[in-house]
This record gives sequence, structure tokens and C-alpha cells, in this order.
Amino acid sequence: MEVQQYMTKDVKTCTENDSVAFATKKMAEFNIGSIIVVKNEKPVGIFTEGDLVRRVIALDKNSAEVLIGDVMTKKLITVDAKESIGVAYHIFIERNVRHAPVVKDEKLLGIVSQKDLAKVLDSQFYATYLGKDKYGKKDLSGEY
Repeated sequence: MEVQQYMTKDVKTCTENDSVAFATKKMAEFNIGSIIVVKNEKPVGIFTEGDLVRRVIALDKNSAEVLIGDVMTKKLITVDAKESIGVAYHIFIERNVRHAPVVKDEKLLGIVSQKDLAKVLDSQFYATYLGKDKYGKKDLSGEY
């Protein structure tokens, strides 16, 4: 199973020259925890809730005056569209990220979250190992 099967295609983006206020309003409007920063339609960074807290709010900066390019995470971790979900999940864990742009030849195709991948992997795990008890009944107790 490839990442592109589980990614969100409608990626919310902004530019480095947009204000933090603009980006966070967009994040709130769409109930998302991050926004991809693009330049010439290529992802160049990501702005997350964590960036907002650590680089804006905690430093008492005015979100209307701060530019995304000054506070975004520039060391962007991307996932190739054809990557397997297992490898992608491992990248998330190893690199300690929760969201990653999905790319093909550096072009932004979508976004995938750790939660998206965990849901798929959990459903596989559950079906394989915990789907039924010894009596053939499903265990939905949550005690596993």
C-alpha cells in the first residue's frame, strides 16, 4: 500500500511572505494542525501548531506582523507518493514529525499525517492479530 492512497489531496498552503495571522486563520478554518509553505508550487517548509507556540506566542510576537518564512520549519521532511505506508510511518517516528508533504519529482501532491498512517496500520494489525477471539467473536473492549 502506497502513501498516495491515504494522503489528503486538498493541501492547504501559504507562502513565506504570508503573515502568521493569515496562516493560523486558514488552519483554524479548515481544522488542520499544519500548513505547507510553497514557493513556485514546490514545498519549502511547514508551519505547525508547535511552531506557533514556540516561535510566536511564547516570544510574545504579533502574529499579524510576523512572516511565515521567519518562523516556519525549514528542514522539511517529505514522503514520496509511491512510498509504502510502513516505511513512511517509520520515517515519522524516526524524524519525530506528525505531518509531511507527499511529493513526486518535488511536486506537491498531498499531505499525510502520522494519524492517517496509524489508522491504516492499526486496522491491519487488528484484523491480523486481534480480529477475533478463540470463540470467533470480535474483541471491541479496547483491552488489548
